[in-house]
Amino acid sequence: MVNGKVIYEDNDVIVSLAPRDEELPDMVLEAIRKKGRPLYFDEIVKEFSGLAGEDRVRKAVNHLLALKKIVEYPDGSLGLPGMKWEPRRTRKRRRKRMPKLMGEEEPHYYYIPPEQ
Repeated sequence: MVNGKVIYEDNDVIVSLAPRDEELPDMVLEAIRKKGRPLYFDEIVKEFSGLAGEDRVRKAVNHLLALKKIVEYPDGSLGLPGMKWEPRRTRKRRRKRMPKLMGEEEPHYYYIPPEQ
């Protein structure tokens, strides 16, 4: 499990703060680096269960892909550039992930006032 900032800890419970969106890409990189092999997206989500939701992890992964800090292999696994890759699944991933930098979204307007 990836640990956030621990607030309280005893024998039964560990309470920690969830990472901010800016911290999440570095934590994803560190998780892949620690494992030492390419990880599938669902494995990364499992690493961050309880700390960050699937959507936030997807946004961090797409951000790292846009920066070319990680690469997506043909079977859909994600690893560091130059990392040794051995296919673990027989099917190829049909849809490639869309690299997108975080914080570059256009604002959403739900109400546009009429021009006067």
